[in-house]
Amino acid sequence: MTMSQNTPQVPDDQLTPRDVIEKFIDIKNALVKNWKALIIIPLIGFGIGYALDLYLKVPNKYEAEVVFNLGGGSQSSSFGDMAGLLGLGNAPDANIFTGENFFYFVKSRPVLERNLMKEVDLHGKKILLANFYIDSSGIKEDDWKDNPERLKFHFTERNPEKFTREARIVLNELVTRTASETDIATLDRKSSFIALSTQMENENLAGLWVTHLLETVEEMYTENQTQKTRKTLRLLQGRADSLARVLGKTEHQLARQMDYSEQIIYPEAKIATNSTERKSSFLQTLYYEAMSSVEKMRVSLVREAPLFTKIEDIKVPLDVKAESKTRAKIGVLAGIMIALVFIYFKTVFSSVPKKENI
Repeated sequence: MTMSQNTPQVPDDQLTPRDVIEKFIDIKNALVKNWKALIIIPLIGFGIGYALDLYLKVPNKYEAEVVFNLGGGSQSSSFGDMAGLLGLGNAPDANIFTGENFFYFVKSRPVLERNLMKEVDLHGKKILLANFYIDSSGIKEDDWKDNPERLKFHFTERNPEKFTREARIVLNELVTRTASETDIATLDRKSSFIALSTQMENENLAGLWVTHLLETVEEMYTENQTQKTRKTLRLLQGRADSLARVLGKTEHQLARQMDYSEQIIYPEAKIATNSTERKSSFLQTLYYEAMSSVEKMRVSLVREAPLFTKIEDIKVPLDVKAESKTRAKIGVLAGIMIALVFIYFKTVFSSVPKKENI
């Protein structure tokens, strides 16, 4: 039996190592033969991408970030007793601003509107943050370049309820744009620290936006969390003021009766004086109790207010975020792919035998 008879036959649908090596050699020869296409086409792609990067250039943006911690307020037992007595419930809604709800609250329309309508100090001059945003955020170039009338717009009123229709539309646009430019998230899954950040074209605008937004969030958050306590405080204060007025009238009446009774020797004349004196003493007791309740509610209001502790303030100067030249890179990669496809089809068609002329 010969050696050739012992060698196993390779099926037609499989490649031997020799075939693989020959294929790699063919590919190498094809790339070397068409090296001009492999260089020129990616260069063309790079040129197109680079031109798009220049034409669609995005201005550098400044990143401002504030890290803070939100501490919840404590609910005192005295508030629970008074709130139950006044029909206000035992405790405020504790889950309204917890977890993801708080992140939504920070970027909600009421919060952003109040922040835009705040006055800020810019180089010693007071200016509405909304007007500063209009002049410095790039909204005129990006969204209003085809609207000449809008380019001259500025807010002259701080109360949104008094806005004209045009002012209301502009404010809605600012809210939508600032919401997309504002980010809030926890620093880490295991951390309770929260980072509030933004990226804007103007360095002063980015810093002012973040710092004042944190103040606005604290104001509105505290207002909502202590709403029931403040309502109870107003009711107790109203009762104390009413008792003070009645007590004042009673004491004035008692003073007149005592002065009148001293001039009369009959004992019956002092009966009205004694009755008024007892009434005045009873009203004094009620008034002192009401004032004590008011003071307790004021202390409770301070205890319930959540504590915003600033961990890290914004950097000075702010970090600059420049856009990378991604279109040029994409152009090079696309050029290489097109060049390889071109070389493949050129090689395939060039290997097809041409028909001989008859």
